[in-house]
Amino acid sequence: MPDVLTIGATRFLNARPLLYGLEGEKGVRLRLEMPGSLAALLKTGEVDAALLPSIEYFRLTAESSERARAAPARFVALPVGAIGSRGAVGSVRLFGYTDRAQLRRVLLDPVSRTSNTLVRILVVRRFGVAPHFVMPQEVGSAPPRPPDAELLIGDQGLVAERPAAEWIADLGLEWHRFTHLPFVYAFWVARSDGPLERLTAVLSGSLERGLAARETLAAEAPKANGVRAEVALRHLTEQIRYNFGPKEQEGLRVFYRMATEEGLAPDGGRLRFPPEAREVP
Repeated sequence: MPDVLTIGATRFLNARPLLYGLEGEKGVRLRLEMPGSLAALLKTGEVDAALLPSIEYFRLTAESSERARAAPARFVALPVGAIGSRGAVGSVRLFGYTDRAQLRRVLLDPVSRTSNTLVRILVVRRFGVAPHFVMPQEVGSAPPRPPDAELLIGDQGLVAERPAAEWIADLGLEWHRFTHLPFVYAFWVARSDGPLERLTAVLSGSLERGLAARETLAAEAPKANGVRAEVALRHLTEQIRYNFGPKEQEGLRVFYRMATEEGLAPDGGRLRFPPEAREVP
């Protein structure tokens, strides 16, 4: 068992209640990275647990299942909180510059994993169109025309203003209207051979402290995240849900099923928890 737990997460405002107090906690090392880097760190064992984008968890477990179908799961979800929503999320928004029915080219967010997958599902299944989805590096420094829509997530998605946009779709709200289920953007994942009880205790404690400190975190948000305090407070207390109960898990499974049906994730992933995991209500 490691003397020091290394925990990977993002710097986004909505993650801060999950991390509260970890930076100064004895025996804990916090590693803050972009969302797309966390799965690789977990695979190589550079972190003991990570606040993993939801789609990355299913990709990891599908890969493990393919390599050793009869072996124990290499990665497990820890039911000690998640980043989710039950309606508008505020920080995952699609800005549209033409009629929804006319979408031909949608610009994805380069730092996103889960939300890039979610927008591809919703645009096809809810909006009823099949545009070309592109990453910013694919369009070059001087594209011939602006995209028909662009996705922005995280702190940028929360504060961005696009005066030219004809409409703005909050993907948390669109998902909830489409499925009547919560959506989970990220949750804690650990290696199955790791110190799961210790990780669960540490992460449960940080969430409990963080939920109680949301007003403090909102007051710090202008300096820490570039988000106005009143916007941050609403985001942390009204828009982001930190539950990881049965409804959230059902929403995750529906999301993964749709992702596989659209060819956006491999088959074989499963939502697994430690045998005696305690659910956060």
